[in-house]
Amino acid sequence: MSGSRSMVRARAAGALAIAVIVAAACGGAVATPSSSPSPGSTPSPYSTSAASPLQTPPAIASPQPYESSELGDFTIIKGLAAPMAPARDSGAVAAGELNDFGFDLLRHLDSSGNLCASPTSIALALAMVEPGAKGQTAAEMAQVMHSFGSTEQASEIAALLVSLGSKTTYVDADGNPLPLGASPDPANPDPAVELDVSNQTFLQKDLAFKPDYLDALSSGFDSGIGVLDFRTDPEAARLAINKWASEQTKGRIPSVLQPGDITGFTRFALANSIYLKAAWAGPFDAADTRSRDFTTASGSVVSVPTMATSRRMTYAAGADYRAVELPLSGFGMSMTIVVPNNMSDFVGGLSQAKLAALLATESPYDVDFTLPRFSIDTRFDLKNALVDMGMPLVFSDNADLSGITTEEQLKIDKVIHQANIDVVEEGTTASAVTVVTGRAVTGGGEETPPPHIQFNVDKPFLYLVRDNASGAVLFLGRVNDPSK
Repeated sequence: MSGSRSMVRARAAGALAIAVIVAAACGGAVATPSSSPSPGSTPSPYSTSAASPLQTPPAIASPQPYESSELGDFTIIKGLAAPMAPARDSGAVAAGELNDFGFDLLRHLDSSGNLCASPTSIALALAMVEPGAKGQTAAEMAQVMHSFGSTEQASEIAALLVSLGSKTTYVDADGNPLPLGASPDPANPDPAVELDVSNQTFLQKDLAFKPDYLDALSSGFDSGIGVLDFRTDPEAARLAINKWASEQTKGRIPSVLQPGDITGFTRFALANSIYLKAAWAGPFDAADTRSRDFTTASGSVVSVPTMATSRRMTYAAGADYRAVELPLSGFGMSMTIVVPNNMSDFVGGLSQAKLAALLATESPYDVDFTLPRFSIDTRFDLKNALVDMGMPLVFSDNADLSGITTEEQLKIDKVIHQANIDVVEEGTTASAVTVVTGRAVTGGGEETPPPHIQFNVDKPFLYLVRDNASGAVLFLGRVNDPSK
């Protein structure tokens, strides 16, 4: 080991390391500041010297290797830095920046088919790069991401993670929500709403990573630090990351990384997963579902199973759109359905400010509402879109990620994102995984709605699943043809 103590080695150390799946199984829960030691009160697990070997965090009494004959063992280091104190606004400022980034990205994605994406997942994974980005590389990332992930926004991201971590809801035997933290009712052991958000970092074995960077990932993102050997066994590393992603999404995304996505030049992979399963606050009656015509983006007409309901709903209408909000059960999430008059024009002008104005005009009305059932699964490498949005440097040989390590010059190689959603009578289930891999460089005016609304969603529409407390858009997408 070099004489410099500015960097340390993340290494598989047998009995001195902890299994990556142990932390991942926590489902993205955010610790409170009172549960962790204060900075400096305990030696950092990243600190090492000839007389002081790598420390095992006291929160886990003994190492627990993740055993698999297919994958082999991999290990985890968990930081002891105190969790970042959250801001007091439920992360609303960070969510606004996140949403603007998501809407910008939507404009750069293929508009020809159905789409499902998670701006929250993508933004969190990219934000995990930012503590290690320097100079113009950092400036470009901050501009494209509307400052989401910047050092100044660290407490905002912490607040956002706290807000998202409080959404899983259990109900009693009568279907009434139980208080947060209450034990499940034996009559209803499964959550009515389940939202899991997890961040995970995978680093190259025996490569020197800066402790400040690892501490930022641990304290700001509640991320475990996994150790893999990309250099000598990239395929085993790919399978290990896929297995983590599959477990976090309950099998909905089993293979986010395809053969070739991880190579011998990969040095890190930063991953975020989101899993959502939620019932509607007012379910659709399956007996009312029947085939209805839907005019697709291409102009053809298809007949698709379409749900129907008549009830009091929040509704908004403008010169260029109609919209309703469908609340999900539990503590404050909803799906907004927007039917624009012109999809391209509406998406072109979509922003956090426009979304806020749209939501501000929503009022309760009696609505006869129909909505096609839909199921979408999409997968992207977002590199070209992000370059077009204005951050080419971090993907180039001139990238400055020296805040991560100076042992090798690094750049982002790929930003793989896969997301899916199913919307049916009972509710919605959705999942997303984003993996950022890094490699060595060598290598209108409002309308007044009538008292009773007839709203048939029978042409292309947008959907947005939001955390109401922060405003963060967890999932968004476009349905051009629900028969696909």
